Amino acid sequence: MNQTKTSIMEKSENWLKVPLAMDSEAGQLPAPTSTQLSHLVADDVRSNPKFQGTAQKIIQNCGDNPALNRVIAEALNHIAKQNGDDWTVERALEEMDSRCSTGKTSKSKQISLMRYGFEMWPRSDLAMINCCWHSRQFFRNNGGVHYNVLITNWILEECFGLVDNFDKAYHQGHEVLMNLIEHDLLKTEKDNDNVVIMEELVRDIPDTQYNGFVWKPTLGLSGVYEDKKWLGLDSVGPADGMIRTSEEDWKDVSVLLVDGYHLCQEIIETYFTTLKNLQVLAIFRPRIKALPVSLTMLGKLHFLVLKDCDLLEKIDDLVNLKALTVLEISNANNFKHIPEDLFNCLSKLRSLNLSKTGIEKLPSSLSKLDELRSINLRGCHCLKALPILKRLVKLQLLDISGATSLERLGDKSINTLQDLQQLDLSQTQIVHVPFLKNMKQLSRLSYRDCKELIRLPNLRGLSGLQVLDVSGALKLKEIQDDTFSEDNNLKMLDLSRTAVSCLPCTIRNLSNLELLNLSEMSKLVELEDDIFNNMACLRHLNLSKSLVEKLPSLNGLVNIQELKLQECSKLQELPSLTTLKKLEVLDLSGCVSFKAFKEGESFIHMTHLQRLDLSETKIEILPDLSGLHNLSHLLLRNCVNLKKLPCISSFKLKELNVYGAENLRDWEAELPDSMNQLEILNLSETQLRSVPLNNYTNLRELSLRGCELQTTLQLDKLTNLEVLDLSRTLINSLQMQTITNLTNLRQLLLTDCSELQEIPTLEPLVKLEALHLKGTKVKKFPCQMAKVTRLMHLDLPASSDTLELNWTGIKSLPGELNWDLFGMPSELKNITNKPSMIVRNMNSFETMKAIPEIWNSCFNKFFISVCPLKTDEEDEEIYVHQDGTSFQDIYFHVMSYRHEYSPFLEIRRFKSFPAGLEDALMKVEYVSLVENGFIRSLSELGNANNLKGCWIWSCTKLESLMKKDKDNDNLTLLNNLEILWISNLPILKNVHSTGLQFESIRNLTQLYIDSCPQLETLFKSSHLSKSLEILHVKFCDRLKIICESKEECILEKLHSLNLVELPELTDIGLKFPSLRTANIRNCPKLGENFEKELGLEEPRVERDLICEQWDGSQINRNGEATSLRSF
Repeated sequence: MNQTKTSIMEKSENWLKVPLAMDSEAGQLPAPTSTQLSHLVADDVRSNPKFQGTAQKIIQNCGDNPALNRVIAEALNHIAKQNGDDWTVERALEEMDSRCSTGKTSKSKQISLMRYGFEMWPRSDLAMINCCWHSRQFFRNNGGVHYNVLITNWILEECFGLVDNFDKAYHQGHEVLMNLIEHDLLKTEKDNDNVVIMEELVRDIPDTQYNGFVWKPTLGLSGVYEDKKWLGLDSVGPADGMIRTSEEDWKDVSVLLVDGYHLCQEIIETYFTTLKNLQVLAIFRPRIKALPVSLTMLGKLHFLVLKDCDLLEKIDDLVNLKALTVLEISNANNFKHIPEDLFNCLSKLRSLNLSKTGIEKLPSSLSKLDELRSINLRGCHCLKALPILKRLVKLQLLDISGATSLERLGDKSINTLQDLQQLDLSQTQIVHVPFLKNMKQLSRLSYRDCKELIRLPNLRGLSGLQVLDVSGALKLKEIQDDTFSEDNNLKMLDLSRTAVSCLPCTIRNLSNLELLNLSEMSKLVELEDDIFNNMACLRHLNLSKSLVEKLPSLNGLVNIQELKLQECSKLQELPSLTTLKKLEVLDLSGCVSFKAFKEGESFIHMTHLQRLDLSETKIEILPDLSGLHNLSHLLLRNCVNLKKLPCISSFKLKELNVYGAENLRDWEAELPDSMNQLEILNLSETQLRSVPLNNYTNLRELSLRGCELQTTLQLDKLTNLEVLDLSRTLINSLQMQTITNLTNLRQLLLTDCSELQEIPTLEPLVKLEALHLKGTKVKKFPCQMAKVTRLMHLDLPASSDTLELNWTGIKSLPGELNWDLFGMPSELKNITNKPSMIVRNMNSFETMKAIPEIWNSCFNKFFISVCPLKTDEEDEEIYVHQDGTSFQDIYFHVMSYRHEYSPFLEIRRFKSFPAGLEDALMKVEYVSLVENGFIRSLSELGNANNLKGCWIWSCTKLESLMKKDKDNDNLTLLNNLEILWISNLPILKNVHSTGLQFESIRNLTQLYIDSCPQLETLFKSSHLSKSLEILHVKFCDRLKIICESKEECILEKLHSLNLVELPELTDIGLKFPSLRTANIRNCPKLGENFEKELGLEEPRVERDLICEQWDGSQINRNGEATSLRSF
């Protein structure tokens, strides 16, 4: 396996220059198409009766703006494609028509329409939305920008999340860029196709989403560049798994974005020695505890970005990087101290991101950074105070959200920060907030979950404030009457979960308010009758879980779309709803005192109503619903006084739920035959005797639990059904025959179906996860257990001792099974070949533990593998190919696993420790850890003190077996360890652990190490197991010595030695007097006499076994052999 490797510091042959244009024939930007709205929308939008009138009104009021037209068309086409899931085309056109009538100027109307279009854009394309919002701010501070600068900024600002593949991220950025250009949101300059600018209208859209940006800036890079000095970012591209500038000579590279795992293959201390011209350096997931000396000598460095550096502890030598304008050290819990004078040396800093670090205080020298535009301290849980900030007059963003120990700011007033746009103190312990006076640029202010906050500052001078969030400020009891001025621009106000008992009188000044959240205000018991009269712009009102007994007049809320009153336990009636013509959501669920709407109240004017939820109310009679043609959700759960369902005419109904309406007997009219959008129908625990299934072929959930049905169920056409609950019905075996057609079924619930004696085979139901047969008379299980591989919950009949059930070939154990009634099947007791068993629900172990017969044998009878349940996709078969060919033997051969190793447990592909596995780990003696993201050391396994063998494969966060200090009390974990097999651990630095009394590993007899590129030394002499019999080491590129010792070390029992592809190995440092087999290949630095030194010339050594029987390959899912290094 002789392989060559090109250093990433050499000229790349893989450099990829991605052009801005994507026209494959001409090499030019795509030819422009018509931007008229009527040409951009889909046919089903254009054919809507309201379209032509609305389009004409848009042109009259807003002109024919290409960017505006494309945003509107994208939104309308999405709505039409989704079939009116959240909006209907007609509703959207009406809203656009309305917005054309508001605003004093054409520009303000354009902005209102553009903002509305963005709000309706599909949230599935978060990357494009994130990048668009970022660019909106970026182009406010910068003119035309080279497209490479923009893409790189998107990556650094995490618009795509924390990327792990730079090639993919760059190309994703390029694709988003082209989409923004195609939508006329970005444009290329006339004289330079590589420079883009943003449509002016987009830059002016306010950020008034309820939760603000879908994406929040991490660095605020929009304000850090000076005079369009892009620091080489305009010349970058993807190459060699990095993003960098394309200089032929490595020493001339000025921009480098690289992953820390990539750097694990290099000598990090000297890696940056030749990069003297580096100006921008970003390392994602660096595996370092301190900054390499060569990095701290980069005098020209302007950007230093270290993301997700969970090992970093010290940054003392940063003082040398005096040119820095951007510094990020994020997700570094072990980084707790900043040198007091650090910021004296970094006087040019414009952006500082220390989010999710372990720092407890910031040095006072921060107060002198008068060039700072952005400070991000989000998630700094240990931070207790801030220094004085009043000199940071250019600051635009201050985010301290999630600093849960922060009790105070250093300033009583921050009035000098006149450029501040966003201030976020959410989830801090702050009691008194600084004064905010005449800060006209401040648009977002958040004190969310500030549980110690007792008073708000006066907000009258904040004319630009649009979003105020004080939700969860539990001790806030009062808001001063003069808080809101008449010239305010506030659009969103959230006072939920506060102790405010009376709203300020100036709340009537909030004429621009669009969202008002007053939910869970336990002290608010009364609202003045005229409070909503001046809130014509209000679209969302939430009063849920309040103690208000009577609502004020709602007549002024002519644009209200959402009215939430959940669990208002004292609310008995509603005021007139006649003016709420745009209402889409009316939610009264949990209003247990509500009995009726006003006499004569009709919903006929609410043509836009989509969701009506009256669950758990005392309502007896529903108003006429026949005019609600857009109604998609009608929820009447536990309406125990309801006796009759009114006529429902909406063909768009997706959910009808009357569960628990126990007095409901009749339909006023049958549901329409053509209601083919119905997905959920729940008639459980009612007295309805007919089920109007008709042609509801789109039905996903059908629940008829407890219904006394008098009609025959026709299930054969319901092929989209995923949940079928027929519990406590009189359904018989004949009616169940068509169930085999329901191939999408996930849950089949037949509990207490006393007439059911037989059900057809379940083999076609490949997605079945839950099967309830308890209380039936079924005598024969409808298929082999091995055929229902996704079954998570199995509830068998109480007479299961006579149930005929075939366990042969079972591969997956149900997560929940009533073992207490069923016991251990004889087929499982007599198993001798130890088959593989997948467990996806940790409840299995808790259930089995209660039954000693099962608990004591399950790990010995099966090779048990626990893995998370995948959703919306087929399960991957771990041990069987699609053609049915087992490669379990190959898998076990690679692992050097034997069937006598038991009890055995494999843990595979978990991102966090699987709760519920603790007892199983205490039970087993052999554990395999495969592709787990939570493993950083073996102490994560808890009290697995019986461990004799451990296999660790592709656990990329594991750095050492046991860690100093943390694991001193848990060393008994390794007391009995005899077999250790590790492979593909990119950051593992040592097998031994410095500083630990590592006596417990001395019983080790077999050690297998494969593809651990950071290993340089295997053992210190004091940590060496004298019991070692087998030592196999392969593909460890930096391994220099097997045993580091000043004296001769002898392994008396070692009889098998395997050293393959160790290019840096210079010394073994051991003697093997009992060696019988040896295989040493491609270890060029061992020297000429290594055979003699190791005793390989002795007659006892079987030299013909130097060639391995197994070549280190593994079989991939397509049946092809690939290198073990890439497994």
